[in-house]
Amino acid sequence: MAKTVTVERRSIDFIPPEERHGKPRSLLFVWFAANTSITAVVTGALFVILGNSVLWSIPAIILGNAVGGFFTALHSAQGPKLGVPQMIQSRAQFGYFGAILPLVLALMIYVGFYATGLVLGGQAIGTLLHVPAEVGAMVFALMSTTLAIIGYRYIHKFSHIAAVLSAVVFVILLIRIMADGNIGTITETNAFDGAAFVLGVSLSASWQLTFGPYIADYSRYLPENTPKRATIGWTFLGSVLGGSLAMILGALAAALGGKAFGHDQVGYLAGLGGAIWPLVLLAVICGKLTGNTLSSYGGYMSLATIITSLTRQDRVSPRQRSLYVVAISAVSLAIALAATDNFLSNFTNFLLFLLYFMTPWSAINLVDYYWVRKERYNIAQLFLRDGEYGRFNKGAFLAYAIGVLIQIPFMNSTLYVGPVANWLGGAEIAWLIGLVVAGGLYYATSRRFALQVSTADQGLETTVPATANTSTKETS
Repeated sequence: MAKTVTVERRSIDFIPPEERHGKPRSLLFVWFAANTSITAVVTGALFVILGNSVLWSIPAIILGNAVGGFFTALHSAQGPKLGVPQMIQSRAQFGYFGAILPLVLALMIYVGFYATGLVLGGQAIGTLLHVPAEVGAMVFALMSTTLAIIGYRYIHKFSHIAAVLSAVVFVILLIRIMADGNIGTITETNAFDGAAFVLGVSLSASWQLTFGPYIADYSRYLPENTPKRATIGWTFLGSVLGGSLAMILGALAAALGGKAFGHDQVGYLAGLGGAIWPLVLLAVICGKLTGNTLSSYGGYMSLATIITSLTRQDRVSPRQRSLYVVAISAVSLAIALAATDNFLSNFTNFLLFLLYFMTPWSAINLVDYYWVRKERYNIAQLFLRDGEYGRFNKGAFLAYAIGVLIQIPFMNSTLYVGPVANWLGGAEIAWLIGLVVAGGLYYATSRRFALQVSTADQGLETTVPATANTSTKETS
């Protein structure tokens, strides 16, 4: 008998050992599919728009994706080990209530990327079905909402299809671009612009780092004994390969297409496909659907965590879970339908804004996990407002605040250019400064605890919290 589609029952709670399943190589498909989206193509186009030559855009894209992808892959390893969503684990650094701050920022990430994805995904559906882009965005939002409600298992399954389709189509498009008679003209210009190169690296690193707040959500069902190296490796490979492929395609398309690409990114790529234009649009839709589903799925868990923290609620019912997903989709759709024509410019500012605020969080989270607590956590205490992790952690907030503020002189955006960035000719290194300073300060303020951990045998506590006992097991 064929298996029926089963809606995921778990939410923000701990995943017990008997419900763990899957192989780490599935992460390759999830993160390749999430990265080979039309949004990543648009990000690659920004490299050329901001002043990089095509030839220098390629190494900047690969370097930025590799650096950002390395840090996000380190987050991915937390999923199998702890069995809880990424942002629940942040309570160990910021405290039960203190974690609401990064949760709100993460929620902004989800809604922002979801909205931009609806704009581009709506264009693809509109072109394919010959309906207005606004109608396409509505259809796309419905598809994303449905897949997010069904949940984890089917997100992974769908990503296999999206990853293979995107890989085939994007490679075909690259071949067609390279075979274009005008490609020689755009590759002859190979002057190096240091500031634009560094800014390009920052953009691609930003793209990867913004996955950090929810990357462990898609590895938390893996068995606890999953090798850390495998989790990190498959996540890194999928992210860097997917992101680099999509962004290189975007840089080449922007240089070749100029204003035509800038006016209609989706339509231009479909035109490049020639006779296979419907397949190109289908790949765009599937790739973007993966990313949007991750945003709506992560968004509802952030929203649920915030609400349960404030209301003392100890569980999230299936009905509430669906309502949270619908709410995230509705807000994102409203933003998408109100999007202005200067989408590329706004998207650049959005990426850089997220980078300034999320890299200090990422540094604190990783330093705590790998260096301070050395992967040892009491899982049950993460769900207690007066547990051992406290309500607020002043040390984490101090490190975070300084990590954000220290970036101001190094910032380079259309909203503000810091004096150091101006002196460097526009080069963008603020995110790197924030990463090092926030991580270093957090380690310094937590050093006493780090020494205690190194001299004490604190086995990982996997007591199932109350929220896990009230949920129904997801069937295979």
